[in-house]
Amino acid sequence: MPSDDDPWLPLGDIQISALGRLETSVRLEASSSWFSGHFEECAVVPGVALLAFVAETVRRHGERQGRNLEASGFFKVRFRKVIFPEEGLHVSVAPMPPEPEAELPFHVTCDGDSVAQGTLKVTDIRAKGPLLGKGDERTAERAQDQNR
Repeated sequence: MPSDDDPWLPLGDIQISALGRLETSVRLEASSSWFSGHFEECAVVPGVALLAFVAETVRRHGERQGRNLEASGFFKVRFRKVIFPEEGLHVSVAPMPPEPEAELPFHVTCDGDSVAQGTLKVTDIRAKGPLLGKGDERTAERAQDQNR
């Protein structure tokens, strides 16, 4: 589980907006490991980094509420702008409701311009118990092995 000072996930303080959304900021230094090999001539923030920032925002906020929230998928994701080192990002994501699973719309911007948007699927692991989902036979087998 990443810590709040994880160099891969340098999120600012997570705030709740007037609309109830989780909001934070991110700025990647040119020396960030995210840029290693991506691309040497012209470093850009990988799309997977943007998705990691969204998922980590929800995970950290859930942890502060005593929940174990895990990203279980992304869909309808659109990347709209290339981001370079030192550019400031703003992450905004809907909060997790009390239910054990939810689909949370998110939006990442830079200087007011849309960078990425989509939906994050989140599961509260503690609420689901040892089985992560319907049809996950390998998880069911592992749970049975542990009970023997």
